[in-house]
Amino acid sequence: MVVASSLGLCCVLSLALLETSPTAFLVGLVLAGILAPVYAAYLLFLDPLEHEPPWLLGLALAWGAGVATLSGGAATALLEAMTGTVLALDSDVSDTLGTIIFAPLTEEAAKGAFVFALFLLARHEFDDVLDGIVYGGLVGLGFAVVEDLIYYAAAFLEEGLSGVGLPFLVRGVLTGFGHPLFTAVTGLGLGLAVQARSSALRWLAPFAGLVGAILLHALWNGGVTLAQYDESGLLALLMLLGYPLLVLLPGAIGLAVLAVAQARRRARDVRRYLAEAVQLGLADTEDLAVLTSPWRRRARQLRYLTRYGGRAFWLRRRMDIALVDWAYRHWHRERGERLPRYLATFEAEAIAARIRRWRLELSTLLAAGTG
Repeated sequence: MVVASSLGLCCVLSLALLETSPTAFLVGLVLAGILAPVYAAYLLFLDPLEHEPPWLLGLALAWGAGVATLSGGAATALLEAMTGTVLALDSDVSDTLGTIIFAPLTEEAAKGAFVFALFLLARHEFDDVLDGIVYGGLVGLGFAVVEDLIYYAAAFLEEGLSGVGLPFLVRGVLTGFGHPLFTAVTGLGLGLAVQARSSALRWLAPFAGLVGAILLHALWNGGVTLAQYDESGLLALLMLLGYPLLVLLPGAIGLAVLAVAQARRRARDVRRYLAEAVQLGLADTEDLAVLTSPWRRRARQLRYLTRYGGRAFWLRRRMDIALVDWAYRHWHRERGERLPRYLATFEAEAIAARIRRWRLELSTLLAAGTG
């Protein structure tokens, strides 16, 4: 996945540069990247308790920007060509089918493939709905950035800087959270499958999440396409204002409400298992309160940095992350779930061994610092 994402990202950026110009490419890149950190920060804010590996978050972005854009676009073009040839359709009809039906289907499948792979192959990083939302949202964000870059660059080539204002307003501001929301719904379905006790729900939830993403995508594409045939402009206005206000904004708020409810449940579970960790000597009583509060956890880590130095800060941070991971692994075990052998280093016993090693080293550093 790392190689595919890297190659895909390089290919799509090279193609975008070749099809436009260096200046247009740079303008598109700047405009596409302005709001991306805001959307990324929002997605990461939804899951403050658990630390996600930065490289895996970056890989999600790269997959969406590279593999998903290339494979989704190629599959859409292929289906358009095949359908047009087999059914002898006019090119306009084929384009319409591609936009409304094929593009949502192939693009959401291409984006969702990363989340499905994570769900199947990296279960130690996929614990519940929040993980699915975060990783799915970041894949969608990567896709949106590259797609917007191409649109902005094309607009700049046609009309200069004056021509990119409206596309930026529509694609970046009003509907910028579209692709992240679509793929977050796919991740939500997979997260529900992780948490579900019902075997039927475990099979149905991933499919329902992907279908939901496709339908949300098709609703936008279909509305925009039909608006082009509405001479009054009312449908275009409805899509530009109604879709963000009635679909994207409620979707973003819904994710936030779900995140708050999930965070409370997570905090209860982590405290319960950390109480066992205290009895085993893996944690102390302070960890029970600190590790379920992101602000208190960061404040303690910063205190270690200022008082005892970089190594103590690193150890404290690694221990905090590992203790939460240890709690999650016990939550999964309570449900009868174990990791496959190739992920044995992420099982509770291996995590506990690392915690004890780091704890001993940290105690030695603190004793030397106060001696």
